[in-house]
Amino acid sequence: CAFPRTPKAARARALGGLLVGPAWIWDCQRLQRRLPCGPYLLDGSASSGSEGEGAEEAPPTPRPRPAP
Repeated sequence: CAFPRTPKAARARALGGLLVGPAWIWDCQRLQRRLPCGPYLLDGSASSGSEGEGAEEAPPTPRPRPAP
């Protein structure tokens, strides 16, 4: 999320999502692995008590397969 004070960010937060800044995406891409969210969290998005991932490197989120 580029800006923490938008309706989209508020909805993600309300649904229990974590908001991370663009640097998280760029750093994950650069290092070719999913990094912990903690250092990249925006504006109180960890209010659920979660710090993102507990492990140093979380497994990648599975992507849905396209229908044949």
